Formats: sequence, C-alpha cells, structure tokens
Amino acid sequence: MSFRDNLIHLRAANNMTQEQLALLLGVSRQSVTKWETEKSYPEMDKLLKMCRIFDCTLDDLVQGDLTERDIAAIVTLNPSDRPADVFGYDEHMNDFANKI
Repeated sequence: MSFRDNLIHLRAANNMTQEQLALLLGVSRQSVTKWETEKSYPEMDKLLKMCRIFDCTLDDLVQGDLTERDIAAIVTLNPSDRPADVFGYDEHMNDFANKI
C-alpha cells in the first residue's frame, strides 16, 4: 500500500479536510494535495507529526496498509482530544460563507 492511499484513508476516516491537516502540520493545503497526488512527499518532521495525529507508526504510514485498520478505533477521538483551531480558521470560513 502507498503513503498516498494511507493518507487519504486516514483523513477521510477522521473527517478531516486537506486544509485542517495542513493547519495541524504547519504547511499549505497545496502541499497536502501534492502528497495525495504523489507529486511530492512530506519531510520527516511532517511524517512524524502525522503519526502522532493519526496514532500510527511511521512504518505503517509510509509502507503499511492502514486502509484495513479499524475505523471505529480512529474515529472515537473526543473533540477535546483534537487540537484547537488557534488560528480561527473555522470561524473565518463560517463568516465568509455567511457573507456569500
């Protein structure tokens, strides 16, 4: 299984957008898009952050098959366990949507 497939699966299983993952990792959304289309690969520090976010090992993330991982175990995170939106992205996007 490829890193790309694992990343797409883990994001979907956690109901996470590319923007949200990018915010957590300190990169642009375009970087996440490039990783998912295999146009580039993340640096080691970003891979390690992803392992902490998705509670997996580096080997599993890069070479393993996390698509068969028990989704219930991933999704059972409490909202308080997730990092806070310290930049106000969600509020900003809600205001933007209301203006439209």
